Amino acid sequence: MTGSLALVLLVLATRPPETAAAREQARLCERQAGEESLAACRRAIQLGLSSERLGPVRQIVARRLASLERWEELAEHYRGDVDLQPLDGEARLRLGSTLLFDLGQPSEAVAVLSEAVRLAPDAAAARGLLGLALGANGQPKEAAGELEAAVKLDEHLLDHRPAMRAAFEAAQRGEAWP
Repeated sequence: MTGSLALVLLVLATRPPETAAAREQARLCERQAGEESLAACRRAIQLGLSSERLGPVRQIVARRLASLERWEELAEHYRGDVDLQPLDGEARLRLGSTLLFDLGQPSEAVAVLSEAVRLAPDAAAARGLLGLALGANGQPKEAAGELEAAVKLDEHLLDHRPAMRAAFEAAQRGEAWP
């Protein structure tokens, strides 16, 4: 067991029981919109939610931050998800996608998405996003390799994804994209 995983398990095991106030804030989090929802979600998390309720409330926080276009906060939120679930490739996929598309930080995205691929080597979406990040980071040869691997895993990956298809074709020609 890794040190960070043990720490997460210890934190979850020592969480105080969920309070009525936390449950009420979670309900408000679900029912409200925008800033009000976000504030209620954060209060619910701070007051202490059960592990069953914590995940869905964190998902609402992510959706609210995205709807408010608060990309830096969203990336920080996803970093928290990675800390809570260090072996979850999907958590890294969400963080990497935010870094790449919303914050325009392809080199950081490459590092995060490389770890997502390491955790889930058969995940075509992770390999595809890593390929996009590598291409955006000026590494067309590596991008082509990841995109080829992604298409081998899912032959329909490029269907309805014109940007990914364009990145793949550029990478195959040895060109950076975009």
